[in-house]
Amino acid sequence: MILRALSSRTPQIAVGRRPTGGGHEPDRCTMTVPEARSGTVLVTGGGGFIGSRLVRRLLEGGYAVRCLVRSEPEKSPLHHHSVELVKGDITRPDSLTAAVSGVDCVIHAAGMSWGSRAADFFRHNADGTQNLLRACVAAGGIRRFVYVSSQAAAGPAGPTRPAREDDPPRPLSVYGLSKLAAERHVAAFCAQLSTLIVRPSAVYGPGDRAFLQFFRLARRGFLVDFGTGERHLSLCYVDDLVGGLIASLDSQGPSGSVYFMADPEPYPWRAVEETVGGLLGVRARRITVPTSLFKAVGMIGQVYGVATGRPVLLNRLRAADLLEHDWCCDVSSAQRKLGYAPEINLLEGLRNAVRWYQENNLL
Repeated sequence: MILRALSSRTPQIAVGRRPTGGGHEPDRCTMTVPEARSGTVLVTGGGGFIGSRLVRRLLEGGYAVRCLVRSEPEKSPLHHHSVELVKGDITRPDSLTAAVSGVDCVIHAAGMSWGSRAADFFRHNADGTQNLLRACVAAGGIRRFVYVSSQAAAGPAGPTRPAREDDPPRPLSVYGLSKLAAERHVAAFCAQLSTLIVRPSAVYGPGDRAFLQFFRLARRGFLVDFGTGERHLSLCYVDDLVGGLIASLDSQGPSGSVYFMADPEPYPWRAVEETVGGLLGVRARRITVPTSLFKAVGMIGQVYGVATGRPVLLNRLRAADLLEHDWCCDVSSAQRKLGYAPEINLLEGLRNAVRWYQENNLL
């Protein structure tokens, strides 16, 4: 039943979800890719999960693409693509001049998602963003600066409706706090640069490894719940996000605008789990981890990460993230003002992710 319900974009998709509240109905617009421009787009994080898909889509759209890479260009996975590679590091301001010189637009997707020390998150996500903004202002001539933030910067939704861009942010994790700090740097430069901030929800699809452990557990026959109650969340298929980022290059909104990007419909987490189990052809058994135990495991992970300096899958603040019941966001503003319109429904997106994991021997 769940597989059938997810196979089309109808109200069936959100069976069991919480009401969005206020009778707020998002506009339905058609996603369009801007016509190719003569300028160059600088992409940071071009070798990552989102960045690599973004680079490919930009090239297919006729854009000239330059990527900032930390290693020697010939060692980059982007070396064999039609991409100009410039060595640099967002944490080293003096290395950014060549990267931003002569570019038309910047899409800043680089950053730190996993780590053990708060200082490292702020150095990469907040300070690194400020370094890049300063370099762009010094270079001059940059038409648009797009920052790829995260729903983690906004924090979870309230109990009655999805989060909106003008809600007061309340990030729960160090990652979210560092992304919010980066957003504030972007906002501080909005009078000097035409800036735009995109907050994707949890991003999934081919190439993603953040959800891999969840898929592996499902493959072994386990669906894991944390704490009590049903959880609802927004998900964003990677290619839909990429289309939204490209559309944002030519949007006409005011500098400093912020937009959520995700599938317009939030999903019950249990429905997502069961859909993955169905795609993998397994009859999975549901296991519920008590809240107290889950928090204890998060605290152990926190202590281990600080003591060893190694990134950990679960720490105290990440546990708090996962125990929240509503990670839903309202994307109607991006639909109206950017022409954002996701094209891949959840069933198709999960199927593509499963196929990629299997083809790469990860499941």
